[in-house]
This record gives sequence, structure tokens and C-alpha cells, in this order.
Amino acid sequence: MAARTRSSAASSLARWRKDKPMNFQLSDDLRMLQDSLRGVLGRHAGDDLMPALTELGVPQALLTEAEGGFDGSGAAVALVFEELGRAGASLPLIGAMIAAAALSAAGRPADEGAALAFADAEPGTRYDRGVAIAADGDCLTGRKTMVAGAEAADTILVTTADALWAVASDAAGLTIRPYPLLDDQRGADLILEATPATRLGALSDFDGALARGVLAHAAYALGGITAAVDLTLDYLKQRKQFGQPLIAFQALAHRAADLAVEVEQARSAVTNLAAHLDAEPALRDRHLQACKVTVGRTARLVAEESVQLHGGIGMTEEYALGGMIRRLLAADTAMGDADFHLERFARGEPAFA
Repeated sequence: MAARTRSSAASSLARWRKDKPMNFQLSDDLRMLQDSLRGVLGRHAGDDLMPALTELGVPQALLTEAEGGFDGSGAAVALVFEELGRAGASLPLIGAMIAAAALSAAGRPADEGAALAFADAEPGTRYDRGVAIAADGDCLTGRKTMVAGAEAADTILVTTADALWAVASDAAGLTIRPYPLLDDQRGADLILEATPATRLGALSDFDGALARGVLAHAAYALGGITAAVDLTLDYLKQRKQFGQPLIAFQALAHRAADLAVEVEQARSAVTNLAAHLDAEPALRDRHLQACKVTVGRTARLVAEESVQLHGGIGMTEEYALGGMIRRLLAADTAMGDADFHLERFARGEPAFA
């Protein structure tokens, strides 16, 4: 079975390369978006950031024209979230993007300006769905956890074992308990007690929206990885020991070089997934799993090495590296960590099942 899956994936890859050669260069429009986005991220922070991004049109860049946006390509998603990750911007944009794309796929596009959230993780499980929540007719009962942006959302999309549901934030029987998340966002636990919900369709119908979410998490982690490595290199160049900068010591220089290689591996994985986001599901899922594994492992390596190369200051909460590491670890665990996706990759299983 695994051999047939690999053969099928290889054949699909050959057809994709023949029919759609990959172009890794940013278009003029995306290059302009990148420049504008960097300018906004350099000028705005905190509560001022999201309105500035909305005015720039960033949320619309994450959606296709059919979904109410103007791009929605893998390249656009990767670009936006890499820049957000590099700047350390903690916003519930990924869940909102998944929800908007899923609602459009279900033929129920959200009202303009509606705040959306996506509830997938369940307490006490390892990325399994439908363990802590179940549907009974048109009502949901159970719990969801770590739902970014839930307390400000108008509509929350909720996954069960095999379906996707829309729940109004003011629905009867829904309790939202907010708290800060590891990556500095605001999240919440959802408690649903026979809460009315609208079934949007089978979960397999929304693979495209979920895959876009995984790409966004990977690209966000790549931005954080790049920022952490840049900060570490600057420290090694400025900090002196025995009259020389730390980077002059061969052992530390080799470790820094190893990190630079890992960053490029992670960048290649994200670029590859972005280029295959619209490929047929079996091929897309192989690239998705490979990307999540590569970026997740690189994120943990960079987190560990950055602290060690900084020494004591790297462990202080006040130093910028602390926040970077928290965001990297959170991005690794989002929508399945590296080990989870490696297991599915090895067994030839789809990314979402």
C-alpha cells in the first residue's frame, strides 16, 4: 500500500513539473505588498497593527477572488506570514483566513467585516478530532481549546471527527473562557452544551482551507526562525571574549553556519509547499507534511541553539529572544507538530483525515 502511494505521488509530481513549472520569483504585485507590509510592521504595533494591516489589504491578499479577496495564492500566504513572523506580530489571522476560505467553499461567505475564528484543537488529545466534542443532530456538545481570537469573533468554525460546523458566538450553550496563549495571542477554551450549529459539510471538503492554514503556520515559523538567527548572529558579532568577537571562535562560527543552512532548508520547504498548494490532494499533502516536519524541527533546533549561543541573557524574559522562542514552539505545535506529520508521511496517509 505504501509503495503504491509513493509511486502515485511520484507520478503526480512528474505531471505537475511538466504541466506547471515552478517560479520562485515574486511577482511585481507581491514585491510591492512585501515592501508595504514591512513598512507597516515597522511603524505599527499592538492594537494599532490590525487596522493598519486591514487598510493595506493584507486579509484580502490571503483569499482568492471567489472568497472575497484578490490573491489567495500560496506565494501570497507564505509572504504575508513570513513577514508577520519575522516582526513577531501575534494576530489571529490564520484562523480567520481558514474560516473565511471554508465558509466560501461551503457557499456561505461571511459578511464583510465579520470577525471569524477557527476551533480545531481539543483538550487531552494529540491532534485527534471528535474525542472531546460530538454532534447530536444540529447541536454540538464538548470542548475546544486554544482558539485564537475566539473572544472577539462573531462566528467560530468548529471541527468534529468528520465535519465542519459554524457556531455563532452568542449561541445558546456556548461558553468562551479567554486567556493568553504561549505566542502572545489571546485564545480561549470553548465549552459547548447542546449548542446550535450549522453543518457546513464533510471535513474532507475543506482540505484546501486547512492546507492554507498549515502553510501560514509554517511561513510564520520561518519568519521567526530567521529573526532568531539574525539576532543570534548580531550578538555573536558584538559580544567580545578575550578581545575578540564570539563569532571569531571556530566552534561558535561552525554552529552559526549550521543554523544558516537549516534556515535555507526550512525556506525551501515553505517555498515548495506554497508552489504546490493547488496541486492534487495526494501530492499537496506529501509536500505539506514534509514542510511541517522540516520547519518544525528547524524551529526547535534554532530555539535551542539560539539560547545556548547567547548564554545567560538568552534565558531572560526581557530579552527579545524569549518571545521569539515562544512563538516558534507554538507554531510547531499548531495543526500537528513535526512528529505527528512525520508519522502520517511515513504511513502514506493524507494530511487531514
